Amino acid sequence: MEPICGGLNVLELGAGSAAAAIAGVVLADAGARVLKIEPPEGDRLRSDNPSGFLVWNRGKESLVADLRTPEGQQTVRDLAAKADVVIEGFAPGTTSAWGIGADDLRALNPALIHCSITGFGKTGPYSALKGYDSLIAAKAGLWARGAFGHREGPIMFPVPWASFGAGMQSAAGILGALLVRESTGRGQALDSTLFAGLDPIDYFVATVVQVMAKRGEKPSGDARAATSASRFGVLLVTRDGRFIQTSTMLPHQGRALCEVAGIAHVLDDPKFKGLPTFANADDAQEWEDLLLEAFRAKDFDHWLPLLQASPDVAFEVAVTSEEGMKHPQIAHNGDVVSVEDPVLGTIRQVGPVGHFEKTPIGPQRSAPALGDNAGPLAVHEFPTGGGAAPKHPFEGVTVVEFGSFYAMPYGTAMLAALGARVIKIEDGNGDPHRNSFGPEVATNKTTAAKESLSLNLRTPEGRAIAQQVIAKADVFVNSFRTGVAERLGLGYEELSALNPRLLYVHAAGYGTDGPYAKRALYAQAAQTVAGSFGRQVGYWVDPAQSEGFSVMELQAVVLPRLNMMVDGDSNAALAVLAALSLGIYHQRRTGTGQFMRTSMIGGNAWAYADDFCTYDGKPATPLCDSEYYGTSALDRVYQAAEGWVCLAVKTDAEFATLVRTFGLPELETDARFATAEARKANNDELETLLAAKFAERPAGEWEKELTAAGVGCVEANLMGQPIFTVFDPVLRETGLTVAFDHPVFGEMVRAAPPVTFSETPGRVAPPCQRGEHNRAILAELGYSEADIAKFEELNAVVPQS
Repeated sequence: MEPICGGLNVLELGAGSAAAAIAGVVLADAGARVLKIEPPEGDRLRSDNPSGFLVWNRGKESLVADLRTPEGQQTVRDLAAKADVVIEGFAPGTTSAWGIGADDLRALNPALIHCSITGFGKTGPYSALKGYDSLIAAKAGLWARGAFGHREGPIMFPVPWASFGAGMQSAAGILGALLVRESTGRGQALDSTLFAGLDPIDYFVATVVQVMAKRGEKPSGDARAATSASRFGVLLVTRDGRFIQTSTMLPHQGRALCEVAGIAHVLDDPKFKGLPTFANADDAQEWEDLLLEAFRAKDFDHWLPLLQASPDVAFEVAVTSEEGMKHPQIAHNGDVVSVEDPVLGTIRQVGPVGHFEKTPIGPQRSAPALGDNAGPLAVHEFPTGGGAAPKHPFEGVTVVEFGSFYAMPYGTAMLAALGARVIKIEDGNGDPHRNSFGPEVATNKTTAAKESLSLNLRTPEGRAIAQQVIAKADVFVNSFRTGVAERLGLGYEELSALNPRLLYVHAAGYGTDGPYAKRALYAQAAQTVAGSFGRQVGYWVDPAQSEGFSVMELQAVVLPRLNMMVDGDSNAALAVLAALSLGIYHQRRTGTGQFMRTSMIGGNAWAYADDFCTYDGKPATPLCDSEYYGTSALDRVYQAAEGWVCLAVKTDAEFATLVRTFGLPELETDARFATAEARKANNDELETLLAAKFAERPAGEWEKELTAAGVGCVEANLMGQPIFTVFDPVLRETGLTVAFDHPVFGEMVRAAPPVTFSETPGRVAPPCQRGEHNRAILAELGYSEADIAKFEELNAVVPQS
């Protein structure tokens, strides 16, 4: 069977764009021919992030064309006339000035899908900001953890979340546009942003701050304010200094953790009866203290067998990304593959974004050497189309969702924002996420634009209704552990017999089968497998840093410095989105059903893919200093006369502009700083010089002046990402956020659909209430009001309360 993206010609433009590279590698893994256009000096990622370059560009070809010259520009025009897709990662206006922007290339080839990825879009004052991950995160408020944490000022985490998110969203958008082209014969222009790529990492706090504002309270961007009376994630430390991340979302999981810790007696205390939620923050802290005291009393080797023996305890051990590659379940799932490189030898790296039964995807070769390609693009006919354009890219696709919490449901919510019909099956209690952080708070994002069908699948009538809905659907997505769906008549064998064209997706925590498949898993533990501790807070997880500390000292010194971003669910959701989009593209074009599996741990490995790899001579991934100011003097936060700035300088030209703007032109030729290698060797001296200059003026002034000069610098937002998303007027004016009517909270604001389309836009719709669409869906199946009443009487259908 032909690969999912077989026959597609893709051009990738944008030296140094991780987001463009990630979007391209998703298509390359699926069989597209991806031709990476590089300048004569090579893509900047080759030197800035060599491991990232290797993974994000596997399976591609390289063609050298200097786009600053007429010859290079003509090369792109000639290629675009034969291409299906162009992915572009340049700053707004760059390619248009060269005569090879979206309008220019689409005029040559009306069937072309052109996807441009920028920092904050192409209009408004934020469009001039450099599209570098640390700058986008600082401006959006992601670094505001410092304002709520162990020290003043922003906290930097050196993970390319914005690029990863935008890359996965762009891949989904491209596949949706390709489906539209099958009907219309026309391509269109797409726009993605790093800002939108960051949105998945805010799970619910944007909703909380709006609810607080409606109550007349002062909104806080500190997520801990909303969770102070709960302990969904407790970080434990053994006597020998090993860190164990637990994730406890449900009461029985909290009880299991107490039993492992040897403190089961506390379950008799009324104040702990609702754990992991409590009546007040003091009770929550008391429970955490008891767990910490217990685990600190004995070594890691004592605790690991006990934890492994209790499948209801969701936990993982803090590791680096390279150590995470050795996880037994990662190996079992095929989430690590070996690729032979002609220069570096064997490179072990992250596997495919989804494991497809009939159309497997994955790398066919290593990243190309500069200029290594197989010659001209093959000419092929584009779809003739002739049909009317749908309203939305994935309109006409029906997805039935069977799962809970965030990782899978937010992946399908992003697909719903791109036009898919998503029907959520939930029981009479509803998705437990509906009450995780207050009634309907957490599900504001995860149920947006969906329909809810509330069934009792323990009744034969409820199971029959679910099967009838799925028999008419294109996709069924199940995120429960293996055995749950099967016991309820929703296993792959049963459903594929009813609907042979069904794409059946199992998007579980650890995977479909294997040594950990029956274990519970949530965000904080899932990201731990991929190496979040090693990457985000590597300095402080070294056992030597906490040797001999009491629990009180750990709580005062170490644990506040391990206040990481919780990205385990958001990373997984983005991988689900990309994998689903690939599967839907294949299913809609061929009518062929198949089984596809993803996992939360695999999705997180993708987010850390630039370090989730090993090969001889691999350079160390840059980490932050012990207080998280930055990875170097030129990728760092600095205190200004008022506020803080985040500086990101990537090239010699940018450094020259920086020191000239500072009135220090002599530093450009100073031997200590004249080259990248020299700047690295004299990093501390450079940091001292820059810190002194930034302290002279307010952060806002530095942002304005340096941005105008072409240097990456922003005023770090210390209010937090949720407040920025909800209240920033520029985001509203430029269409990066939108207003909608929430059925419980009234008018609310959220991020716009993740990709914009010139012809078939995404959609904005409110979240669904449990059982809200029972009657409409049952009527579609041909049931009368009397039938529905009978189903309710039999408790097969649970009415909306």
